[in-house]
Amino acid sequence: MSTYEVNGKKLPSVTTIISDCTDKSGPLTQWAANCVVDWIKQNCHENPIIAPSKCYLVFENELQHARVNFRDVSQEALDVGSCVHNAIETYLLTGKEVKIENDQAIAGYLAFLEFAEQHKMKTHHCELQVTTNTWAGTLDWEGELDDKLTVIDFKASKAIYPEYRYQVAAYRSATGAEANGILRLDKETGFPEYKDYSKTYEKDLAVFNAMVNLYFLRHPRIAKAAGLPF
Repeated sequence: MSTYEVNGKKLPSVTTIISDCTDKSGPLTQWAANCVVDWIKQNCHENPIIAPSKCYLVFENELQHARVNFRDVSQEALDVGSCVHNAIETYLLTGKEVKIENDQAIAGYLAFLEFAEQHKMKTHHCELQVTTNTWAGTLDWEGELDDKLTVIDFKASKAIYPEYRYQVAAYRSATGAEANGILRLDKETGFPEYKDYSKTYEKDLAVFNAMVNLYFLRHPRIAKAAGLPF
C-alpha cells in the first residue's frame, strides 16, 4: 500500500484507493495463468516422442519456476515503465535524450516522441505531487497541450483500462487544469494512443470520490491516521 506523509498525517495514494475499490481478480487470474504457460513454452523442451501433438517435457523444478513467473513478468513491466517515465521526464525538462537499453522501453519512449511531434506541448510540471485532505498522488505531466492546460498520465500498459480515467480525474481536481487524458505508450509497436477524458471528467471524479468514501469506511484505522472522522 502506497502512502504519503503530509503535514504529519499519512494519506493513501490515489492508486491505492482505486485498487482497493476495484475488482481485478478475473483478469489477473488469467494473466498469471498465461505467465505459467509462457514460461513453459520458453524454457521447456518439446517432447518429440508424443506426436503429432505439440507436447512439452516439464520437470518438477521447472514447475516451481513456472509457478512464480508472474512475479518476474510484473517486475519487468514495472522496470520498463519506470525507465520510460524517467526518459520522458529528462527529455521534457532538459531537452536531452537518455540512452535506453531495453527494447520495450525504447519502443515506449519512441511512442512518446511521436506524440510530442504531433502536438504542441509546453511543460509546467513533471512528477508533481498533489494532495488533498484525504489523499495524495504524483501526476506525470501538467502543462499546455495544444494551448489548453492539461493533466496527462503516461501508461506503458497493453491497454487503457477504465480505472485510469478515475486516477487522472483525481489529479486534475487538485490542479487548475482544463483538460485531462491518458497517453498510452505501446511497448511493442512504438505507437502512442491518447484518450482525452475531459468530457467525462465530472462523472469520473464523482466515481473516484465515492471510492474515497468507501476506502475510508472499509479502513477506519487508516482514516484515523489521516485525521478523518470515518
